[in-house]
Amino acid sequence: MAFPNKTVPNAPNIRGFRVYVPVGEDILVGQIRLFAHRDSPAALSCDVAGRPPLEASDSPEAFRLCNDWISACLDRHEACRQTCSGDAIDESSAPVLPTRVIHVGCPEQGIRPHLIETLGKRAHYVALSHCWGTHKPPIMTTLQTSKAHLTGIQWNELPRVYQDAFVATRRLGFEYIWVDSLCILQDSAVDWLAESRRMGSVYQNARLTIAASHASDSSQPCFFPRPPDPPAVELPYISRSGEHQGSIYATQMPLEYTPITPESSPLDQRAWATQEWLLSRRMVFFTEQCLVWSCKTISQRETGGSFHSTARNTRWKAIVEKYSARSLTKASDRLIALEGLRLELGKKRGTDIYCLGLWKHDMPEQLLWYCKQPAERARSPLGLPSWTWASTIHGVRFVVAKKAKNACKGVKYDDTNQVLVVRGVQRKITISPYEPNRLRSLNPEISEYLVLADMLEQEIPPDMACAICVNNTPLGKGVLDEGLSATPTTAVAVLLMTGKLVTSPNEGRKSVFHQQWVLLLRQSAQLTEVYERVGAGLIITAQPLFAECPVTQLFVG
Repeated sequence: MAFPNKTVPNAPNIRGFRVYVPVGEDILVGQIRLFAHRDSPAALSCDVAGRPPLEASDSPEAFRLCNDWISACLDRHEACRQTCSGDAIDESSAPVLPTRVIHVGCPEQGIRPHLIETLGKRAHYVALSHCWGTHKPPIMTTLQTSKAHLTGIQWNELPRVYQDAFVATRRLGFEYIWVDSLCILQDSAVDWLAESRRMGSVYQNARLTIAASHASDSSQPCFFPRPPDPPAVELPYISRSGEHQGSIYATQMPLEYTPITPESSPLDQRAWATQEWLLSRRMVFFTEQCLVWSCKTISQRETGGSFHSTARNTRWKAIVEKYSARSLTKASDRLIALEGLRLELGKKRGTDIYCLGLWKHDMPEQLLWYCKQPAERARSPLGLPSWTWASTIHGVRFVVAKKAKNACKGVKYDDTNQVLVVRGVQRKITISPYEPNRLRSLNPEISEYLVLADMLEQEIPPDMACAICVNNTPLGKGVLDEGLSATPTTAVAVLLMTGKLVTSPNEGRKSVFHQQWVLLLRQSAQLTEVYERVGAGLIITAQPLFAECPVTQLFVG
């Protein structure tokens, strides 16, 4: 059984248990994993869901398990028959192949792997998700090599990860695989841009995506050699009717999950993998010591344990937080590496406008992001406006403003000039180094709220935190995009984006505060009518700070 069988009444699907051992004043906790062999009575009854680890990632049993996973998913998972936008996929007919695919060849018949221009042909295929690496790029198809690749590619020209992926493709019963470096003309800007925008179709229509998760570059394998299994103790299996029917086995749970966890792998650090994982409806991760299945319904290791994977969260802010912290070989790919995914998710948003990494319908909330380290905008080759997270080259997080209300009167996007036209309230403030003790002495209640706020001190470097001051009195905390040393401490315009009332018990009474999430802006040195973002922050006051401020229109670039 590929997945836990929910159709067997009261099937416990046991995977293991914990053992607590008191030692003096301490308690030691041990985790024991139970497993049964695939066709044993304990497994067939669904009493024990755990399975023994595979001998190797490229063993016959490994590919049998992969095909069982695929078949079970096709038969039982309705959610896996839909794209990210909710469009239904007809699994009974083969999809139109991508523009180009690799025929993996057939050594027995002397057929070498070769590139195919598909011209609308239909067939099931798999896709590959892998790390290119930084030292030596993988073999590529270019305008110069495309003709030769159509004829054939020598096996010894292929890097190890491609060889393993081609073997896996054949042994899973497929002829075709899509590989980015081979199926896109890497030196053609026109072809590269067109195919990058088709990533949604490529990965969503693939029957399966093979992820070489622990190969840090193309010279490393999909199929890593495995260490010996931990010793297991054989125990009698007593059925629910009281009969002795074979055996089950007990062994220690893994002490280290990194070698068997896709989210702890080198591939998890690759920015392009973000959309590859989210677009793929079915994936098999070849981790260092385990096969891991992940579809839109379930994630499961080869040993039977299912778990929750954060890799399939399609909320845009969650996507950006994960994606922005990952690595790109080319910084110029900051937006294009999400293009296939954003086009697919955009189908659900109707007339919503995509604004350089943000969605207009979710403004001003999506404007409230902050940097985890200096933005270093000067290093970005794209020259994007300051209001988008994509103008930075490092990871960002979004402010959590629960139950906050939109206090902005309107946001328009000028696509021609890449400027936001914002109607809202503003006032002059100053920024100074963030000194928690000073803030606490002046405003102890406000200080308490700032500590509980989303932007905690330990999450950002000290130089990036600032106090937001009005008349030299600190009223809030901000996070500066480039840090204090790179930000003028003179008057900075503050634009109120969202605000909410907060109440809390305080010595037997309730105190009411106004939480006001703001953008920190300064006038552009080049264009006097345009403001530039320098950070984001939270102001907390007993009285509304912006109540008397007139509504104005600002151009934010």
